[in-house]
Amino acid sequence: MTNDKLTMRYRTIDIVTPVMIAVAFGVIFLGYGAVYSLLKPATSVYLPIEGILSGIWFLPALLAGLIVRKPGAALLSEVLAAAIEAALGGPWGAGTLISGVVQALPMELCLLVVAYRKAGPKLVLVAGALTGFAEAIYERISYYPMFRFGDTIVYFVFMIVSGALLGGLVAWGIVRGLAAAGALSPFAVSRELRGGKSPRSIISSRNLS
Repeated sequence: MTNDKLTMRYRTIDIVTPVMIAVAFGVIFLGYGAVYSLLKPATSVYLPIEGILSGIWFLPALLAGLIVRKPGAALLSEVLAAAIEAALGGPWGAGTLISGVVQALPMELCLLVVAYRKAGPKLVLVAGALTGFAEAIYERISYYPMFRFGDTIVYFVFMIVSGALLGGLVAWGIVRGLAAAGALSPFAVSRELRGGKSPRSIISSRNLS
């Protein structure tokens, strides 16, 4: 078995961590959905404004991808969080699960592009922005077919910006905080933030020597 295959193998903690993230955010999402309802009188004045709130929904995938950094971790966390939200009575029903898949795939793609070797602030900002773009496509078709061209452009911009900031930037801040507290010591991102090399980087160096 090659070293790359060994580093891609899941440990128990690599499964438990995305699940824990999903459970926490499944409950948080239920409350965040209530925030949408409370803000409805304001956002109904111009519906595309709702896009600026979207980045929070992307956090399970972004966090799980940053921390675990293995194929499927982001998808597991985001879809499970969506399923928990739906099971607890979230307002969007089965559509929540579709959103969960849509919101997870950009982070999975970004990690695949860098071969799961390093996931820092630049990657998660790009992943958050791409997630906003992907989710905007789905929501424009499913929830906002009434949008005119100008409304659609504004909505896409808000979704992308929110994905980068409320999604990517907030996710990176959470990871840094958890790493500083020692909660991420089993993961490569913790060692990288302390200035050490990840196991994959060490393996690559050895292979080149």
